[in-house]
Amino acid sequence: MTRAEIPLWERRLVVVAGKGGVGRTTVSAAFALHAAAQGKKVLLCQVNARERLSQLLGGPAVGEQIVRVRDRLFAVNMTPNAAIHEYGVMILKYERVYRAVLENRMAKAFLRAIPGLEDYSMLGKAWFHTTELEGGRPKWDVVVVDLQATGHSITMLRLPRSILEAVPEGPLVRDARAAADLLEDPKRTGMLLVTLAEEMPAEEAIELAAAARSRVGIDVSRVVVNQLWPSRFEAGSPKVALDALTASPPEDAALATVFERAQVSARRYALSREYVGRLRERIAAPQVQLPFLFSRRFGKDEVEHLSAEIARQL
Repeated sequence: MTRAEIPLWERRLVVVAGKGGVGRTTVSAAFALHAAAQGKKVLLCQVNARERLSQLLGGPAVGEQIVRVRDRLFAVNMTPNAAIHEYGVMILKYERVYRAVLENRMAKAFLRAIPGLEDYSMLGKAWFHTTELEGGRPKWDVVVVDLQATGHSITMLRLPRSILEAVPEGPLVRDARAAADLLEDPKRTGMLLVTLAEEMPAEEAIELAAAARSRVGIDVSRVVVNQLWPSRFEAGSPKVALDALTASPPEDAALATVFERAQVSARRYALSREYVGRLRERIAAPQVQLPFLFSRRFGKDEVEHLSAEIARQL
């Protein structure tokens, strides 16, 4: 079976990347919900993020401990301190030994001075969850990681390979090799690249896709173009009316306001089509197009709507 034939929800790890403000966490939640609907036991991992999943999924607040948020869907907010603690206990075997070795002031100062350790601890935690067993089988069918913003995400994903290039041997190298092998295996790992059909997010997405391939060895599985404005003025009477009013704007103030809003909507739609085309030309991955949902309070109903759209397009 080729990579293209393996559904994303059948991969062991799915990383969700993109510029800040493009709806990355919302897409992560919607995809995780979709994977759970396929009968998968899903762990959704955030990376030291502001807590929003309780609002988006209608479940309990998500913190440093794994919690069940929906049927077959669990979540955790990975923080550096919790991840380092978990990894330390796993290596040293006992909580008391960990406290004696790594909880003293000198050890803490030393750990804080190690470049990239906090990022690696959180990536390592996500990797560890892909290896967990329960009753002789994987505890989690798929681990979804909602990464931080673009540049930070590439740095984090690159860390296992950087460790292999810098450190000769040891337990850290063993785990780094396993993590790097997972990230670089297209049958086990997929990337959802989230962007908007606007200039800066689109250009950053194009750069991120190139960096993911060249620096990490991950190809983008899907480009998720989020928050697309609807087409309200396709060919037909509405478009004819709008064109006619453009040539001769209405004098009535109320009608003029409606006309201006219609012009903005039509221009925004046309511009979004341009960037959708640019993304399709520059990133060799299928697109998932999600609509802009006009809602005063974005919550679980909206996420379920987007999850259904993802299910329809994947």
